[in-house]
Amino acid sequence: MSLYPIFLKLDQHKVLVVGGGAVAEQKIEGVLRSARDVTVIAPEVTATIARWAADGRIKHMKGEFTAGMAKGYFLVIAATDSESVNRAVYEEAQAAGALANAVDDPDYCSFFAPAVVTRGDFQIAISTGGASPALAQRVRQELELQYGPEYGPWTEWLGRTRSVLRQVLPQGETRKQLIRTLALGRPAQTSDDPGTNGGKHGRCKTQ
Repeated sequence: MSLYPIFLKLDQHKVLVVGGGAVAEQKIEGVLRSARDVTVIAPEVTATIARWAADGRIKHMKGEFTAGMAKGYFLVIAATDSESVNRAVYEEAQAAGALANAVDDPDYCSFFAPAVVTRGDFQIAISTGGASPALAQRVRQELELQYGPEYGPWTEWLGRTRSVLRQVLPQGETRKQLIRTLALGRPAQTSDDPGTNGGKHGRCKTQ
């Protein structure tokens, strides 16, 4: 099965996560990078999820999932330790037209959450289509070594520079080539903070 890779903007959509354990916590942390309206249904939650709820980052509905609770959401993730509950959540969400994912159950997913390298706006997503999450995680760890934290601020700098060039240069091949040349560089590093300092100041070195 071929998949269409996509990055979603969730800031204007409602997200539901069913489950309150370690796996659910990982999924919630991922959606909070974009989502602003996240509801969690679980009788008990981890300390981290409880803190997010106390801080107002999520809404925690304490209790078990029951029929009807998955309606009205754009994206639904079922991350309980019960396969039957996860599948019930998926089927209800799917019937309601939501994007739905039952964790570790590929046949009950309308999307797969990839392993992600996140450096601010710079993100690399790795998926095996549900075949081997362990392989995706291994590749993520390798890429994290190759693309360090300095890529976050450097990406911001590239974005700002691109915006300026689009304002001061006419549309055409010269502007395109200059923008491409800048992206061929690498974030600068310094001896006092090899991971971040050079990128923080928006400098780069070309190869």
